[in-house]
Amino acid sequence: MFTRHNRPYLFLLAASLAVLIGAKQEGSDLYLGGGLTILTQNLLDGAANDGNGAILVSQPSPYYAAETACKLLGETLWNPDIQDFTVGLNTSLSYQVFQGLATKDQLYWIAKEKETDTTCAGITPAGEVCDVDCSSQIPALCTQAAPVSTSSVSNTSAPWQIEHFVDQVQLTGYRDYHTFKFRGLRYAETPERFTYSKLKLYNESAKVSALNAGADCVQPIGEVRSGSSEDCLFLNVWTPYLAPMAGAEKSRLKPVMVYLYGGGFTSGSGKNPNTDGTNLASRGDAVVISVNYRVGSAGFLAFNDGVHNGNYGISDMVTALEWVKKYAQYFGGDADRVTVFGESAGAMGVHILLGSPKAKGLFRRAIMQSDPSGYPNNGKFTWSQYATPEDEYRSTTAKVLKAAGCLNATDQIACVNKLSGFDLVNLTTNANGATADGTNLLHHELDLSRPGYAADIDVMTGINRDEAGVLVDNYPTNGTNFNEYFANNVGNHISLPSSAAASFQLSAFGTDKNSVPTPEQIFNASLRIATDGEFTCFELAKAYAGAKNRVFKSTYAFEFNRTYSPSGYTKTWCDAPKTGARPHGDPDGEYYKCHAGEQLIVFGNVRRAGQADRDGLDVPFTQLVVDHWSAFARTGDPNPERAYLEARGYLASLAQVESTGRWEPVDPQKPTIRLLQWNGAQVPFVEQSQCQALALPLDMLASSFK
Repeated sequence: MFTRHNRPYLFLLAASLAVLIGAKQEGSDLYLGGGLTILTQNLLDGAANDGNGAILVSQPSPYYAAETACKLLGETLWNPDIQDFTVGLNTSLSYQVFQGLATKDQLYWIAKEKETDTTCAGITPAGEVCDVDCSSQIPALCTQAAPVSTSSVSNTSAPWQIEHFVDQVQLTGYRDYHTFKFRGLRYAETPERFTYSKLKLYNESAKVSALNAGADCVQPIGEVRSGSSEDCLFLNVWTPYLAPMAGAEKSRLKPVMVYLYGGGFTSGSGKNPNTDGTNLASRGDAVVISVNYRVGSAGFLAFNDGVHNGNYGISDMVTALEWVKKYAQYFGGDADRVTVFGESAGAMGVHILLGSPKAKGLFRRAIMQSDPSGYPNNGKFTWSQYATPEDEYRSTTAKVLKAAGCLNATDQIACVNKLSGFDLVNLTTNANGATADGTNLLHHELDLSRPGYAADIDVMTGINRDEAGVLVDNYPTNGTNFNEYFANNVGNHISLPSSAAASFQLSAFGTDKNSVPTPEQIFNASLRIATDGEFTCFELAKAYAGAKNRVFKSTYAFEFNRTYSPSGYTKTWCDAPKTGARPHGDPDGEYYKCHAGEQLIVFGNVRRAGQADRDGLDVPFTQLVVDHWSAFARTGDPNPERAYLEARGYLASLAQVESTGRWEPVDPQKPTIRLLQWNGAQVPFVEQSQCQALALPLDMLASSFK
């Protein structure tokens, strides 16, 4: 707590016009006008609201207008006699100084010591409390009483609601302790089936509730249990800062991070609680946006009529980025610093956007987490190779039409349109492959042989060590034949036949082909082949070619060697082994670092999801990863600056960054990858002999282009 100091008044002269404005009206203008920043200390530990956070009202005003603005927020002026300046507000205000948004002697309104006092009170970024003339015009600090939300509890009731204008549309969003939230925002007009989406404009007066996420895109029952719809083109926004209605100075705008979900292009949700953007936005000081896009046959079914060429889901991604370009500023986002990132199929979406002429200029940075570039598609291509609409029609659409009873119909589209969206995506074949449609994609694959559309894009790409672990259901038993096990359990995840896999020198994968392998050796070799063939070899080849041929502005590679699989998407072997000392799992023990095991970490949601800190390092490691990801969004470099970490009080991350050294960009002469674990390191590219054994060498993408 702070003791108030009596000192000579600081007279900050107010313009005569402002003095004449009634306090109530001016307070209303402050409240409705935006310019609000949530100031909290977010350690990602899931702690409840400790009462010490604040809401910064940036617009300078007299004391009584500031007091009214706080009341309109359902708050009061921040009070150093009740709140503790040293547990978050100190670093929040020092960060304002670091950004150049305030000087070291800036004063902010706080509550008077006594209501009857004739002088008012202000506080500096150093915590010094001063007497201030009440007619002075300075920013204000309101209390922040909103509760901390969790993956299962979010309070959207009236006390926490906020009205905010986006162009002509008045949105009703809400706040929790760490961010402002606007959910279920329509970014495209209601789509017509098998057509590209069109941008939704906010140029007509309307009032829209943004308290709840919109419907998920229609998909088979799985991750989404109910409520999916073809009318699904919504996005969700999390932001620590709301810009003023009149517009914010460029220096106040935050980087924007647009997330594309995974799900094999057949499923997924922009409201998955594992990828909730609250913590990433708050700790990372970024505007985070999750996007729904069409999946399955509703999003990718291509016909051979030269008009309906597939990629409807890809067009949704582009339209969402167009919306972000136009409207991010209203949520405090900098449209010139957009990072598009995704996991699994979402990473493939990012991969596709890097080669799309329609996406050119809509983002500056890209992150691909676990891009399954080597996944087999149509038996002819991998997922990162795009068939023509005609090829896609022959290999996939014809099967969909046959299952729908429409293969011989005179008007196949009219026939298919008689099916509901749910029935369409639940046919025995469900389309999920991108095509070279002539609009969103002009070529058969991303050209990594020379600079192109992505030459001005900073890129991060990487994998989890044992991606395929979660994709396999059965552990081999004694006497299992490798060839048989591979064919039945792994063969559908890699575009190599089991006979070819069995003929490899399996010593490269941890077993000797001349010995009788144990169940453990069979399992390890199978998962390693699948992980390398579907993920690792292609991602490292992409990083190598991107750096060698200057395809990207900069290229950073990573491998997660510490993961925390979500409770609804895991296998026993993907979880850290439990011990007496560490009953929730020991990350130091050997376990498989499986697909999606980085999701909770990247979004800072381990504790938010109710997961235990297994060894006391899950929370600090999550802090470190969020600081890497948000640094990349801010600057194009995943190394957070020392001064930034000091200003924000992120001392655990600072210690790790300084002890483990810089995360270096990929050098094609001596390529290295960042090993992401506690006490991580920069190490040579992994699995190179294994990739050679799979006939997937490091340079396979550097010169070939079809």
